[in-house]
Amino acid sequence: MHSARGYHTATALLTGQVLVVGGDDGPAGRRFASAELYDAAANTWTMVASMGTVRHLHTATLLKSGKVLVAGGSTGPGGILASAEIYDPALNRWSRAASMSTPRAGATAVLLSDGRVLISGGIRSGRGDAQATAEVYDPDTNRWSPAASTAQVQGGHTLTLLSSGSVLMVGAGQPQLYDPNTNTWSQAGIIAYQRGSHTATRLTDGRVLVTGGFGDTGAGGNPQTDTTEIYDPAANGWGRGATMTATRAFHTATLLADGRVLVAGGEEATGAYLTTTELYDPVTNRWTLAGSLSGPRGAHTASLLPDGRVLVTAGWGDGDTYSSSEIYEPAPRSAATPEPSASASSSPGANNPALVASPVAASQGRLSRLENVWPFLAAPVLLLLAIITFRFVRRRRRI
Repeated sequence: MHSARGYHTATALLTGQVLVVGGDDGPAGRRFASAELYDAAANTWTMVASMGTVRHLHTATLLKSGKVLVAGGSTGPGGILASAEIYDPALNRWSRAASMSTPRAGATAVLLSDGRVLISGGIRSGRGDAQATAEVYDPDTNRWSPAASTAQVQGGHTLTLLSSGSVLMVGAGQPQLYDPNTNTWSQAGIIAYQRGSHTATRLTDGRVLVTGGFGDTGAGGNPQTDTTEIYDPAANGWGRGATMTATRAFHTATLLADGRVLVAGGEEATGAYLTTTELYDPVTNRWTLAGSLSGPRGAHTASLLPDGRVLVTAGWGDGDTYSSSEIYEPAPRSAATPEPSASASSSPGANNPALVASPVAASQGRLSRLENVWPFLAAPVLLLLAIITFRFVRRRRRI
């Protein structure tokens, strides 16, 4: 990539390319308006038009039109944004969208079945003042309208669109379901561990896999957890999933074409960033080691490419911010390969209660490092998302 960045967004476009937007470079304190486009067919990064405003901790949502809505975020300490912009890949141009009713950094957004966008939570002023409010953007009218508020203030939470059209929220307090038709929230069963900075992935059978994050274990403190839970919309209930091989927060989870889920990197309970990756198979309820990244990563992104590979982009390592990216190539579900290692010409930087047993099988898949390819060449202070406002989590950072 052209810029080292973390807390950026990466959006898989309808063209198969991946748009990376904004973010920051960590200790240097710079926030970015710049955007880059990855073309998997050419294996190139291209600088594209920049946003009108520098942003990190923003949201980016692919609209049904193929355009990308970017909303909120922060320009720096105290500079929380209510503004929004829309990127048109066909024209390589940004245009102003209507502003939200309230500034939000570290909010979460999801595309609804009818093409509107639901955004909820986030902080207002940079002082850790998370909010319970939500609003909905209609791209046809370019207007935001108020949505019902969640039961508790939210930050570091997830929103997952279910096959029914409802949205599952997992974060502070018990999980909730949003019904866009009635504009109401209702409780979505009882989760064992409230958590933040986790992941939530809708499986091919419609269930939702929630992994890691900062969890309330009931043992004091709120460490990163290796626990997983699975939501069944048909029963409106939760079940325990197999335990991951490592504790993780600020990691990524990507649904693969064969129905498995790739979890990569993140921060472990010691505060160190992880190089490990693992695969969850919902058929067997087992986690399998999936090789190592070329360096530890957190606050990165992971995007499914049209050919089934996964692009892992930028993020933070131990004291460094990365411009590097890597590609994960899944092995067939039935094939087990020896422990792989990422090929790299240089490093990317200077760098609970018992659940269902999770036997560790042979590692699967392969990770390869991408160089910072330009088109014409063709070939610690923890930056926390820090809007987790659980009763039991109080993390601080300069937003």
